Amino acid sequence: MPAQAFYLKYRPRTFDDIEGQEHIRTTLKNALALNRIAHAYLFTGPRGTGKTTTARVLAKAVNCLSEQDAKPCNQCAVCQAINDERMLDLIEIDAASNTSVEDIRDLRDKVDFRPGEAKYKVYIIDEVHMLSTAAFNALLKTLEEPPPHVIFILATTDPQKIPATVISRVQRFDFRRLTLPEISSRLAEIAKQESLKVEPAAIELIARQATGAMRDAISLLDQLTAYGSDEITLAQVQGLLGAASSQIVGELVARLAEKNIAQGLALIASAVDSGADPRQLAREIVEYLRGLLLIKSGSGDALTLTAEAQTEMSQRAGQFSADQLVRAIRLFNQAAYELRTSAHPTLPLEIALVEATLEHVAAPQAPAPLAAPPPRRTSPPPTPKPEARAMPPAKTAPPPSAPVAVAQTDPNPAPVNAVNLLTLEIVQGQWTNVLARVKQLNRNAEALLRSAAEPIKVEGDVIVLGFQYQVHAEKFEKEPKWKESVERSFDQILQRKCRVKCMLAPERAKRKAVEQDPLIRTAINQMGAEITGIHGA
Repeated sequence: MPAQAFYLKYRPRTFDDIEGQEHIRTTLKNALALNRIAHAYLFTGPRGTGKTTTARVLAKAVNCLSEQDAKPCNQCAVCQAINDERMLDLIEIDAASNTSVEDIRDLRDKVDFRPGEAKYKVYIIDEVHMLSTAAFNALLKTLEEPPPHVIFILATTDPQKIPATVISRVQRFDFRRLTLPEISSRLAEIAKQESLKVEPAAIELIARQATGAMRDAISLLDQLTAYGSDEITLAQVQGLLGAASSQIVGELVARLAEKNIAQGLALIASAVDSGADPRQLAREIVEYLRGLLLIKSGSGDALTLTAEAQTEMSQRAGQFSADQLVRAIRLFNQAAYELRTSAHPTLPLEIALVEATLEHVAAPQAPAPLAAPPPRRTSPPPTPKPEARAMPPAKTAPPPSAPVAVAQTDPNPAPVNAVNLLTLEIVQGQWTNVLARVKQLNRNAEALLRSAAEPIKVEGDVIVLGFQYQVHAEKFEKEPKWKESVERSFDQILQRKCRVKCMLAPERAKRKAVEQDPLIRTAINQMGAEITGIHGA
């Protein structure tokens, strides 16, 4: 007979055994004490956070035969029948395999039958978001007014796919991801009961790998018990996960701070050659950089670190600016995503390292005659001599290279002010540079701008973009991130705060009005005429 899996063997059997969902435990226990059990519940949250387990515990509690307040007792006949999975009045349905309206109609026909052993017949519908629209509609009436002996418990990892008409008929409970200490504590408890020796560092790595899912962590611990040694070590966990050691990750980030590309690439190659999985390595680098960012921002208390690790990361955080850390996190996070489909196993990771070490240029430099504002003056300009005033203008004019010299000696030009007003000519001259900057922030926005829009007007600090089609203008107005990327690009290229307004180009609007004219439409439809140009206001 195969050994029972740890996550089944150590599944919580009472409310107090459920880890990390204090708000849900308290509410359900109080509802039981006050005899205010609802007819339908919705449990939502990430996988492995206890939704189905809590549903089973609730099913036992409402049917427990014990006279004591602490329910479920796990001693009465009903509790033991549910624990042994032989209670016919507890019906668990996998919605992923029973999605059709016929399945729900069959369920609806059976709910009227009274329970055989228990007080309530409990239906647990797992992954309920997989039901079809017709199936949800068939369930609505029964869900709203079920027989008094029926309780529905719906569980899902994707509540956005559940119709609002269903959500309004149930009591919703949101399960959160478990914290690192909560998972570590549970793993240590299971290891003690199984007489397993596990290094604390190994438990911490298992808990981190689970990313808030208790079941994933327990399953990984179960897998490690088959390793065959007397003690589960950090090296064994790293070998199973394909994870790099924290020392390698720390050294890699140190090379990143030093901008030492050669040694950084060598460390990546060494880690992968030693068995580290590139995607796992990218995730660990992101986690480490995130820790540095939290320390940099003064939120380091949220990290569970030893005193030595805290000191080391605090020193390393001082080697980066907040902008550098944010940029590096984005690059390595993108690399972890790209590694899934990369033709080369480490190329996205290597590119992320190189890009993170290079100096970040906010936007392409604008041509000097248009972009270079007047130089800052720290003191009033000297009064020219009388002879200088009398000299011809040709001799007093600055040489052609003067604007370039100003741009070289003053890397932080002053913003455009009221004296140097923003004009449509300047905006149009910088449009190509603005598009290049937008492309770095949002490729989709840049593609639409390049093909369907152009600056048509400047009203103070408002730049009006004219679109060929109204739907494109409305899309930009309704997409805050798209519009924000354009405004940020204008800010950086033009060195001043700008706002963007999107509208249909006047020429396009005029053409559209002409096309709607009855005479014009008749000429086009019946005589094959074409509009070649529009003159006049």
